[in-house]
Amino acid sequence: MSDPRLALGADRTGVGAAGVLEALDAVRVVVRLAPGLGEPAGVAGLALVSILGRLLPHIVVDGDAPVGPNPWAATSITDGYDRLAATRPAATRSATRDLVVAAGATIGRADLWVGGDEWTARVGRTPQLLDSGGLGLGLQAAATLAAAAVAKHVLGPLGMAHVPLPAGLVWNLADHRRRPAPPIERRRSRPISLAVLGAGSVGSSAVGVLGCLPELTGRAVVVDDDSFDPARNPYRYPASTGDERGAKAAWLAGVLQRLGWQASHIEGTVAQWVAASPAPGFAGIAVSSVDTVDGRLQVADLLAETTLSLGVDGLALHLQRERLGDGFACPYCDFVDLDPPASQAAVWAEQTGLPVERVLSLALGAPLTDADVATAVAAGRLDGERAGELVGRRLADLVRRAYAEATIPTPGAAPTAVSAPYVSWMGGVLAAAEIAKAAQGLPLVERRVDLDLTGLPPGFVLARPADRSGRCVCASPVRRRWMRRLYAPPRGNGRV
Repeated sequence: MSDPRLALGADRTGVGAAGVLEALDAVRVVVRLAPGLGEPAGVAGLALVSILGRLLPHIVVDGDAPVGPNPWAATSITDGYDRLAATRPAATRSATRDLVVAAGATIGRADLWVGGDEWTARVGRTPQLLDSGGLGLGLQAAATLAAAAVAKHVLGPLGMAHVPLPAGLVWNLADHRRRPAPPIERRRSRPISLAVLGAGSVGSSAVGVLGCLPELTGRAVVVDDDSFDPARNPYRYPASTGDERGAKAAWLAGVLQRLGWQASHIEGTVAQWVAASPAPGFAGIAVSSVDTVDGRLQVADLLAETTLSLGVDGLALHLQRERLGDGFACPYCDFVDLDPPASQAAVWAEQTGLPVERVLSLALGAPLTDADVATAVAAGRLDGERAGELVGRRLADLVRRAYAEATIPTPGAAPTAVSAPYVSWMGGVLAAAEIAKAAQGLPLVERRVDLDLTGLPPGFVLARPADRSGRCVCASPVRRRWMRRLYAPPRGNGRV
């Protein structure tokens, strides 16, 4: 049994997978829209349709709304629904029940209501206040929380760990507390200098959400050495339309260019980009979704003025603001106790199901064998029906196929992993909110926000100190001197 939403384990009879697909495909989600929604609400509604349509094939849009600029080049929600047809999986059965998600002052029943405003997200089982003015970042967060609530509703009965949505949830992106955002003075946005380091599901979602914010423009460079996989990436990348081919970095740079950014791309690693740069440092914001030990070291060596690091683990994610040498955690602090390549081999072993010893051999250049691929399939890290394509290729190609997803337990067999595109989009929302704050000269996050979309936003942030061992790159006197030489001290609470 093969379905792009799932990663099957050793149970090749597909018993666990069949139950998951049965649950997903038995539900028809009706996205019900009140008349008169503005463009920020409209593009958030389209984001909801884009996310849910990659997981549940039966989606109906009841109503319509105009949308502003967006990564899908749509003019309305219904137009976007049509443009995203290639990202919807084939249904295994007809739907037998409806789940209604409503936005605005809609007349009629709904199971879930979405609301909010520029910075505040509101989701609940009763009608929610909705203000469609401003950037609508709170509405984007609300749409993502609603998608997570739908996944809980559908997959929770199968054993997916989760905390149900309360009657009403309020959370804001200004200070990340579970309350409405405090009053924020509207300011004219200035152009941003942006580096997108990693163009996978999280990095592309950051670009996708930025593409929904017409006030934000500037210069951007996208750095990634991977190519788009049209067979699987569309079901995990909410910003895609399903028609993408070729280098991911080129795709995202093209999206930004179409939306008014002066964007370029590097088809290579961060280290290659840094080595080719005429001078050290990057005077702007680097959004990093790089998740390897060596990759994090490369990001730290960029010496960016501000780094926003995004990380995903299953249905949990975090965003952390970093500035090397300022006393708080830098991009590499979490990895300083790890000893590449052995430590990275352990990470890759966990991701692929291969023994650490074999991973070390593959890291030195040995090609993947039939036995390697079969081991990854048996460990539930790879879909067996497309596994043959990896024989003879690199370890990196296998690692990139091992996605972080929701897991559904299967008695007597390996769990079934289910794609969770809403996690990636929430990472994009968090990053875009911080970039919007920087563009308006507002304080940025102090310093880290964590979310686990099996539960609820915790309502607080953390400030993690830098590694104290003296072995991290941020302790280097040379790097610290360069940071002082390149950038003035930050003003206040992280204004850039």
